[in-house]
Amino acid sequence: MVFTDSLFNIRITGKLIMVTYTKSHGGRENYYPVNHKKDLVHDCTIRAIAHGTGQDYMVVYNELFERAQNIGDLPNARKTYEPYLIELGWQKHSPAKNARGKKIRLKNWDTEGTYVILTSRHLTCIKDGVLLDNWDCRAWCGNSYYTPKGK
Repeated sequence: MVFTDSLFNIRITGKLIMVTYTKSHGGRENYYPVNHKKDLVHDCTIRAIAHGTGQDYMVVYNELFERAQNIGDLPNARKTYEPYLIELGWQKHSPAKNARGKKIRLKNWDTEGTYVILTSRHLTCIKDGVLLDNWDCRAWCGNSYYTPKGK
């Protein structure tokens, strides 16, 4: 895993690396309208997990809602989605930091691998150097993050 220093933003190879952004609704568009601002809902947890795991949006939606109902919390609560990710074979990591001990911004995240990243009250996914979300949150710092086990 290679994280860059936000000041220099250069790997040892000398190539500039920046995570790119691709607007994506994570499969929600297959089930619900997403064309207007009024169609957007607070489903970042479902979208991020669907992107990261490759599962269908509605599968993740239904499984998180069922879990939430069983424990009496919301689908986007950490105590709902974290055990779900762990059962799917993902592992949690502490915040990634640069050489100065500062949290890494998403735009400077590692460009190899798949990550489901918790920012400030938002869950998103970076897959092979591309931030997949319905808005560009690359300026935000990553807090804890999840990766598939063994990666």
